[in-house]
Amino acid sequence: MKKPHLNIIPPTLLLAISALLSSVLGVVRDRLLAKTFGATSGEGLFNLDTYYAAFKIPDLLYFILISGAISASFIPIFTQYKKAGETKKAWQFASNMLHLMLLIVSVIALVAFIFAPQLTRLVADGFEPEAFELTVRLMRIMLLSPIILTFSAVFMSLQDSFKTFFYRALFPLFYNVGIIVSILFFARDYGVVGVTWGVILGALIGMLIQLPALKQISYKHMWLLDTQKSDIRQALKMMVPRTLSTGMYQISQVFYTRIASFLATGSITIIYFANNLYTFPLSIIAVSFSITSFATLSELAVEKTPHAFAAEIKRVMQQVLFLVIPATIGMMLLREPIINTLLLTGEFTAQDATLTAQVLIVLLLSLFTHSLNLLLVRGFFAFHDTKRPFYANAVGAVAGVALAYLLSDQWGMVGIGWGMTASNLITFSILLILMYLKVKTPVIDYLNTGKMLLISLVMGLGVWLAMDLIPFPSTLFLKFLYLILISLMGGVIYLCLAWLFKIPERKMIYHQLDRLVKK
Repeated sequence: MKKPHLNIIPPTLLLAISALLSSVLGVVRDRLLAKTFGATSGEGLFNLDTYYAAFKIPDLLYFILISGAISASFIPIFTQYKKAGETKKAWQFASNMLHLMLLIVSVIALVAFIFAPQLTRLVADGFEPEAFELTVRLMRIMLLSPIILTFSAVFMSLQDSFKTFFYRALFPLFYNVGIIVSILFFARDYGVVGVTWGVILGALIGMLIQLPALKQISYKHMWLLDTQKSDIRQALKMMVPRTLSTGMYQISQVFYTRIASFLATGSITIIYFANNLYTFPLSIIAVSFSITSFATLSELAVEKTPHAFAAEIKRVMQQVLFLVIPATIGMMLLREPIINTLLLTGEFTAQDATLTAQVLIVLLLSLFTHSLNLLLVRGFFAFHDTKRPFYANAVGAVAGVALAYLLSDQWGMVGIGWGMTASNLITFSILLILMYLKVKTPVIDYLNTGKMLLISLVMGLGVWLAMDLIPFPSTLFLKFLYLILISLMGGVIYLCLAWLFKIPERKMIYHQLDRLVKK
């Protein structure tokens, strides 16, 4: 089974571009939501808290059974068959997994549909009756989404196994387009109900856009459903701890939402807006690197010694840190202009913007650990080890929820932000120690990382001086121009300092650009 030559640009750069475009569309989506619904002023069909609360159970179902579980169990087994040249077994396994996951997800979604009122009580017990009933209604619509996304998850895992990423890179773009279309055409008349149907539309379009990839990888579907096959049983065995691991994180998100439901109207929405801004660099940098490195890590994990694996994961982690550390410093300094530019419009008030900025800066404190967590977890998955990530996520999730609960009475939604940050920091510390014990060598170059932090702080000083000298404009176009100008200036300072301090990862930027030009 040969790898098809489908990539026209370097994979990590391709996914980074996709994540950037998707994040831009996400910004457009959030701006339209903020303009239409606001945060603290929402009522009835225009209460955006109900929309975000309704997401929690379908999201829980998706992330537990589909996103992480399928990638954790599917790619290593499929890759082994592919590497051994056992094409028929590979396609049998892929088809069997697709049918099995569709059956499992559909049954659980049906049960969740029936018990939606009870599940809503778990997520948003603090809501008033009107908001509660609306959340139940929205949740039942959204439960269609995980069923559709099961197809996409298997199709994208196949592409990951072949290390071809073009069509899977299109998925988040079309998913966001579906939601944006619904906001533009249905939100005014149908409120959050119209936007919820946009989620289903986006999932469906994103799935359909994956179909051409199946032809290019010569996918051969086989009609079978056999849970007794050894590879399926191995996959299910791997999925259980992965499901528990992902489940701990997602369940913690349910509890964060539940805590926020007892606070002022708009608290859930503000936390979501802050989290969406926080994940902007996360999705562009960390997710892209973790996806493209997983197949390679899976191949190196079967070597007799862990040396090659340790060297590879260390190399990728340093590249992630090289990009994430300055992004964190820059976003901390620019948080208020960013929120002012992207969200302060229509029903979204200055008070909403201030609260969002307060939550955002707390979340940013753990951006580098969250980024590395994604890679460390996939590193364990490459070894077919899903237990250690579960232990780390369980401890981090419990500690984070407990802290959020304790701090929310005094600090409100900012207290919940501190809980989320603490969870990431604790999880990272445990994962890092466990990875060291696994490969018997450090996977972070602490001296090099210290240099990155130093030059990022110097860059931050330059950004701060520029913000002090250049007044923030009043028109939307000039606001965007201001953010681009300040960001570019910060990037130039950082790259120049990286060259001066001879930080090896600086060559990654030149190498990717050189590959892109040669393509």
